[in-house]
Amino acid sequence: MRLLFLLICVMLAAPLRAQDALRVGVFGVVEGLDPLVVAGREISVPDDVRTISPLGPGQAIALGDTLAVVVSVEGGRLVAVRMLEFFPVVGPVADVREGTATIMGTTVHLPPETSLKSGQWVALSGLWSGEQVITTKVRRVDWDGFGQLAGSVELATADQPLRIGRSTVFGADPPKDGFGDGIWMLSGQPEAEGLRVRLMSKGVFGSKVDLVLWQGHASLPVASQTYMIHGTGIIGTATDALMPSAGALITRCAWQGRVVRASPEGLEAAFEALDCVRHIPAD
Repeated sequence: MRLLFLLICVMLAAPLRAQDALRVGVFGVVEGLDPLVVAGREISVPDDVRTISPLGPGQAIALGDTLAVVVSVEGGRLVAVRMLEFFPVVGPVADVREGTATIMGTTVHLPPETSLKSGQWVALSGLWSGEQVITTKVRRVDWDGFGQLAGSVELATADQPLRIGRSTVFGADPPKDGFGDGIWMLSGQPEAEGLRVRLMSKGVFGSKVDLVLWQGHASLPVASQTYMIHGTGIIGTATDALMPSAGALITRCAWQGRVVRASPEGLEAAFEALDCVRHIPAD
């Protein structure tokens, strides 16, 4: 438990290389290893860039892992300067049914032929789809203290507590400016229906990034011609004819929390290197 706490502290404080360079982010599932491909983008990884993981140092990247990568744009190539393993859920399995499991109150959809049993601790890679996780990689872990929830926080109402997915968030004092829309990483003691928080931090890239390629599942319309990428707080707009189907796996470039269809001023090189145009639906 102490090890995970210390690793998270190191994770949050880990410095970026190339401090003066443009900070560009890529978030998504690992699709290739040599070269590294995340969310359909090939990323060069220098020898001195190590993966930051709440599971400890020396973790090897595997197909299906979810990564948040800060990259620099060098000659049109994406070069990693910081890599974080992202786990929407880390905790003990409470219940297993065909193709799904329940962890801290949240239902997770498992990859085919995954065998789990109640009481087993797991770290799940994957992406949120509504209040559930579509799991892309299961790692079994050998501790039984600190759990983790990572995603956008659903604000409390008069009859509903703070939640991530279907997991209740206990003991988290909201920041002065609120939780907002971004991704939060919460760690603490697992409970049957949620997590009692001991440590929390906002964001997955270590510090502000200028432009991000996000992979995730699309929501139902949240307003007229408006959708979200589940679990990220990213908002997109589209005409009714071009709205993504609810639950569809999509990839979009975003700036300041919103999907962009054209490059923001000064970010043309990053927009091109991320190949953002590939995911802009044709009118």
